[in-house]
Amino acid sequence: MKAVDFWDALNAPDPFVELAKLTQMNLFERDVLAYCMSQRMTRVLRYFGHEYLWVGAQTDPMNRVSCLVMEAGTTDLRRLIVANGLANCAWNMHVLADVALAVAQLHSRDIAHQDLKPSNVIAFGEALPGGPSQMKVGDVGRVVRKDTPGPYDAFSWPGDDRYSPPERWYGYVPADWCDSREAADAYMLGSLLFFLFTGTPLQVAVINAIPAPFRPGIWTGRFDQDLKPVLVAAHAEVLLENLKPLVMPEVSDLVMAIERSLTDPVPETRGDTRARRQLGRPVGIDRLQQRVAAVAAQCAAIERGRRRP
Repeated sequence: MKAVDFWDALNAPDPFVELAKLTQMNLFERDVLAYCMSQRMTRVLRYFGHEYLWVGAQTDPMNRVSCLVMEAGTTDLRRLIVANGLANCAWNMHVLADVALAVAQLHSRDIAHQDLKPSNVIAFGEALPGGPSQMKVGDVGRVVRKDTPGPYDAFSWPGDDRYSPPERWYGYVPADWCDSREAADAYMLGSLLFFLFTGTPLQVAVINAIPAPFRPGIWTGRFDQDLKPVLVAAHAEVLLENLKPLVMPEVSDLVMAIERSLTDPVPETRGDTRARRQLGRPVGIDRLQQRVAAVAAQCAAIERGRRRP
């Protein structure tokens, strides 16, 4: 259940303006949730409806709370990992396959999530890493739709800044939808893969690996051929030193190839190579999801074999 808090809006210098913004955002999220439900997006949280609940005396209108009602999961991925620690390779790739399917379902209807992060991945089932969990993506309040106006269209980055892709660190926003919106979702998906194996978002590790003169906030140049090779080198170093040693050796090359496709620091080339050659140059999360699911199945088979006497 997601409650809409009107208190800050009512106490703003111009309450009418803030209430209008809040109402617009709430209605937009309701419409997106209902649309995802109508399109049978199986890995996006199901939406059950909108209700008003009283949290105190019904004589006080401030006690009336507007709520979006969705299916309830067990916990979110961030809390799950913090409470129970990291899991095995098969479970990690299974989680990534579920989230990638959610992103592919959204992209197939020209919706970019723009706020993928561990706390927005909801677990259903046994709340333990390695258990038979199914993952779904929640919090679609900051999505951007290709052909439908929304409250975050004008934002260069509508989501959590801590999980933004590298081009946004330097104020670069590609003009093309796929390069700007779909490619951003791809990078956050790659950051999620890195988090599953290391417990740390990729963005933190990469920024620390960038030489000081080129770091965000210090670099005064453009997002161009002087900067891009530095970012490519920093990503390669981080993935090789921090991710590859933690991946099952039998599938490490496959996982690393998927991760490099998702986290290419250049948004115009990020994603599945074959998909990028097609008309419209989609990022191809659907193709990458199939590869992730195949690796997850392979990991599970290897791990079952290891457990046999």
